[in-house]
Amino acid sequence: MSTAGASDQGFFTFYREYTHTGIHAASTAGLTAFGLLSFVHRAFVVLAIAVYVLPPIYLYLTRDDAVETVEPSESDGPVGSETADPSGPAGSASASDPVDPSARANEQTDSTGSVDRVEATEPSDATATVASGSPNNRSRASAATEGNETAGSVTTSEGVGRADERESERAPQSEVEQPKGPSTDETADERIETSGEDGSEEIETSADSEDGGIEVSDDGEGADVNAGVESVESSSPAPTAGDEWSGAEGSDSQTEEGTTDEPTTLEWTEAESPTDETLSDVEATDTGAYAVGTGGVVLAREEGWETVLDHGPSAESNALRGVDATDDGNAIWFAGDSGTLGRYDAEEGRHTDHSAPAGITDNWVDVAVAGPAGEENVHLVNGSGQVLAGEFDGSEAEWAEAIKPGSGSSMSAIEFIEEEIGYCCDTNSGVYETTDGREFERIGVEDGGSFTALAAAGPEALAVAAADGTVQRYDGSVWTPLHAAEVALDALSTDGTTWFAVGDGGTIRELVDGSWEPRETPVETNLHGVATDEPSVAVGAEGTILELRPVDGDG
Repeated sequence: MSTAGASDQGFFTFYREYTHTGIHAASTAGLTAFGLLSFVHRAFVVLAIAVYVLPPIYLYLTRDDAVETVEPSESDGPVGSETADPSGPAGSASASDPVDPSARANEQTDSTGSVDRVEATEPSDATATVASGSPNNRSRASAATEGNETAGSVTTSEGVGRADERESERAPQSEVEQPKGPSTDETADERIETSGEDGSEEIETSADSEDGGIEVSDDGEGADVNAGVESVESSSPAPTAGDEWSGAEGSDSQTEEGTTDEPTTLEWTEAESPTDETLSDVEATDTGAYAVGTGGVVLAREEGWETVLDHGPSAESNALRGVDATDDGNAIWFAGDSGTLGRYDAEEGRHTDHSAPAGITDNWVDVAVAGPAGEENVHLVNGSGQVLAGEFDGSEAEWAEAIKPGSGSSMSAIEFIEEEIGYCCDTNSGVYETTDGREFERIGVEDGGSFTALAAAGPEALAVAAADGTVQRYDGSVWTPLHAAEVALDALSTDGTTWFAVGDGGTIRELVDGSWEPRETPVETNLHGVATDEPSVAVGAEGTILELRPVDGDG
């Protein structure tokens, strides 16, 4: 060290080491002995002082010039530097500034100088132990080494003082074995590498992971002993967040603590309804659900169900039969008797009347909407077998000429899955498809009966329900009938995965593994509409509203 402060620090570091030597013990004994003889003659006082003071001064002035004192890393705090003495027994390492004994690692080498194992002493509250393979240990080790490119490195220099002094000052260390779990022999590779140029040694213990080892070098940089011991990880891979939360143990769900939850049970429960009117249809959107019924009532569900229209869009209390929403859910269209047609702006909470479109005042039985709000395509079907198509530009709707895809039998339902791809059905076994939004072509069904409802998720996922409780499914080429219920079915709904059918007497059926399974309901009233959502909704007579809600596992 070139400065006086650095020299003082070097002497004090040396002196701390010297106080642990046999020479210091002998000089102390001499000081005591000659001090007692001072009662005989005062000259012994000078001799006592000389015996105590001169040895450390002489040893300091004649110490090995190659000694370097390693200062601790700024990030590690004042833990004390650790040194390695190549002249000591088998290259063992000792601390020039005493370290908490619980943080020391006991190193045992063979005659070739390689490290057989590194074993940590029993951990205290302030000292981390070598990770034994558990996820918690691995997590703590990762947290301790975060931000370090070479985690857990311990840097040392050559020992201070002569080799014989180092021998005398080294206290024997007992070997403390690891707690339960795999030993560090199984989880880490340990070695000592000699640079060859300056005689310095590097002790490196590396785990299977790239950043999980202890490195001891003489370059003056690195973390303290505690960090090095803490960073040694076992070879078992740490679980990922994805594994913890994906039920990798074979369970359907898993809590943070790793315990499994029982599957959620869903049941149809009755919701509080603000009306006694018969509800004919329901539609679910990302922002809420909407139901329509007799008397022109329109309900909306946000936190709960509430009435947004009491007497229809024209205030004439005409019954509403069908409801649908734009793709973004921002606009709701509803249609009904006497040509009634209305639009509800879900964002602004206001409605507009579009009744008697194209001058038609027949009873509309259903409505289908495709496209975003302000650019939606609207299709209507009525009891005269007509299909009416229109485009809404945000303020007005422009209507095309109404067409009759079939023989004139009453239409019963219509649905669009894209802006120009849709399907409709009638009461005379007719199912029709359009790919341009205008012209319809019949695709079935021979002797299918009187169809009452339709649902579609794609060209190969289409179903129609009949008054006799039969559901016909279409896969793009073949129609397959399935008996679903003993009563008339009035509505179908699907989200592409889940299929529901509802009908008379509170009947609800769900398609499970190719079979329509009955679902228990708390009502016996006729159900006329259903929407697949979270929660799914079914509506019917007397203002009935059912919702599919989760219940307690034992409920």
